Amino acid sequence: MILVISNIINEDAPAWVNSFPAGAASLITASDFHLSFKAGIFVNDFSSSSLTLNGTILKPRDISGIIVTVTGFLPIEFYYIDPSDREYVCIEVNSFVNYFLSELKCKKMNPPTRRSLAGLSFQKIEWVKIAHNLNIPVMPFLIRNGKYEYPEKKRESKVISCTIIGDRVMESDTTDSIQKYVRMLAKTFSLPYLTCHFLTENNRTFHLMDISSIPDISNPLYRQAMINYFQNP
Repeated sequence: MILVISNIINEDAPAWVNSFPAGAASLITASDFHLSFKAGIFVNDFSSSSLTLNGTILKPRDISGIIVTVTGFLPIEFYYIDPSDREYVCIEVNSFVNYFLSELKCKKMNPPTRRSLAGLSFQKIEWVKIAHNLNIPVMPFLIRNGKYEYPEKKRESKVISCTIIGDRVMESDTTDSIQKYVRMLAKTFSLPYLTCHFLTENNRTFHLMDISSIPDISNPLYRQAMINYFQNP
């Protein structure tokens, strides 16, 4: 079973999960967590834990892949909890889900980290330093009133995005240098899924502008590549 963690705002999540054969995928959101996820977790023997995901009883070993489209749940999603308790419940559920995903031994499209359920948890300044150490050109920026500004960005500049899933670069028509940068970053962060956004003015020089480990499950080609990643040994 492939487990998808998302929220009710992402309409592509239920549509995709429902397209799988019965029992092949399951969707968990904070808004239905009290109904869709039930578990008896044994901390000292996690593999023996008993799970019920959307009515299906299984063991942790029955989960073959994890895809997470949210960095964490929000208090407002727990509408069935008393408003005064939602923030506390949200913190506890996020902590539990992070532990649960971390303990699973299956393939994970974007493995959880200390600050995120969905892979990359570095703040921009942190990953920019790593990119510099890898000799990847980064677009100069300023932080003003909590927002990022790019003083050297010109009107004719355009953004080129490139995603890697497993070992496959999805935008094969991008330049060799962009593909090299994306592979380097994915390897450095140990992420099977990574999207990098580059700014260019002339289609010859490229500067890294942003990165994301949140899977785009609206793209059919990406969805198939993720399934292939889980199926390949």
